[in-house]
Parts: sequence; C-alpha cells; structure tokens
Amino acid sequence: MLIVLISLVGCNNEKKLVRVDYQISENHSGEHIITDEDRIQTIASIFEKVKWENVKVEMSRKEDMQLTFFYQYDPNEPERLEEYKIWFNKDMDTEIVDPNKHRYGKLDEADAVKLREAIK
Repeated sequence: MLIVLISLVGCNNEKKLVRVDYQISENHSGEHIITDEDRIQTIASIFEKVKWENVKVEMSRKEDMQLTFFYQYDPNEPERLEEYKIWFNKDMDTEIVDPNKHRYGKLDEADAVKLREAIK
C-alpha cells in the first residue's frame, strides 16, 4: 500500500499558478510582480471564464498590457511561462491573445473590471 501512495504522489503533474508578472504598454513602466495568493487566484479564476477561439489574430494597435503566468508543475523544476496580451477597449469588453497557442478570447465588462482591480 505504501508503494502505491508513493507512486501516486510522484505522478502529480498538476500545475499551480505561483506568480503573475505584468507590464503596462502605455508607460513602459517595467514589469510588476504579483505573488499574493489571493490576487493570483482571482486572476486565475477570471482567466477560466475567457471564451477562447483557436485562431491567430493581429490587432490594429499595440496591447495595453502583457501578462506572464508562472506555473509550477514540480518544485524541483523551473516554472513554465504562459504569456497573454490584453486590450482594454472603450466599449469595456476586453480582448486577450495567447500568442503561443494561437488563441483569441474575450472577457465581458464585469470580468474586465475585476481583472483590472486584481492587477493594480
């Protein structure tokens, strides 16, 4: 029984979001780091609501913000990174591009406001 438990623990490849970096494009103020677990969890739950389409898009203007998610799969290995480019539009919908997976998604106004608040 002990052998089964050890092998199950060793096979846990669940990813955990441990850090979020963001860079605001308009003022090029450098990267900012979010390590607070509550803020990270809020950002992760908002991103779970994104309705993704598998399509490669080009936007007409530079993104307003870039987010980098740091996922920990194994404590003995370095984090894996996922980058997202975000556009906050005047009509309050938010567009997100995942350039690595060629995905495009949108957030509604309420979730866009929550995302902005979690990042500040």
